[in-house]
Amino acid sequence: MLRVIKTLVAVVMATSMATAYAAEETKDYWSDSTWSNPDRGFLWYGVPPAVKKPPKEQKKRPQDMTNKELGAELERLLDVSVTQQTPEAVKAYLYLQQYAMDRAGRFSDVFRRTVWETPELDYSLRARPTNAMAIASYDQTRAKKQLNASEELGKTHGLFFFFRSDCPYCHQLAPILQMYQKNYGVEVFAVSLDGSTLPQFPNARPDNGAASKLNVSTVPAVFLGDKQSGAIRPIGYGIMSLDEIVNRVYVLTQTTPGQEY
Repeated sequence: MLRVIKTLVAVVMATSMATAYAAEETKDYWSDSTWSNPDRGFLWYGVPPAVKKPPKEQKKRPQDMTNKELGAELERLLDVSVTQQTPEAVKAYLYLQQYAMDRAGRFSDVFRRTVWETPELDYSLRARPTNAMAIASYDQTRAKKQLNASEELGKTHGLFFFFRSDCPYCHQLAPILQMYQKNYGVEVFAVSLDGSTLPQFPNARPDNGAASKLNVSTVPAVFLGDKQSGAIRPIGYGIMSLDEIVNRVYVLTQTTPGQEY
């Protein structure tokens, strides 16, 4: 019985509190007037929510801009200065341009200092040097390697020279190849595409289908052939000087791609 009484008391108290809260809320709303309180909603319409304006985007300082952003801002200021043609617009562009040049100059200075202090990043130490004295020494050493490569080449390789008797460039290249053969002992096999010969190569052989297999469509064409393996690779097409032939032979037989480029 006591438990039932306690339950009834709790229900009555809760009901009273809810009624009082509702009455208080109703009193606050319905007893108010739009004439005395402009914020009160009209009839059953509530107060519309306030529209929050997006925060203004803070303009970046030049120091905080990326290189791409700085370039875009320079382009914008240049357009403005050209369009408005006022001292203020031109000054704004020139000040930013000056800052961009100063920043680029600092980067260039840091770049070279880093290369000086890090030998593995110095390209001139890995390939062709940039110092005048070092260039002379490098060229002498490389020229000696080139000559040795061509001299050694005669023992294991030969050159195929594809030509036509009516080709003026073939006539110009023939004496150069003859000189290369004489100076370095590399045999030159002249192959005629029209069955004729050249004064420098009176024993030229007619093409037996080799030109088609090697896709020779332009003459003069020079190929390097390995006597042991039979592998054939092009040296070049068109007129080449003696030094150029020596260099190409050295590069193709003694170096790997990117080694001295």
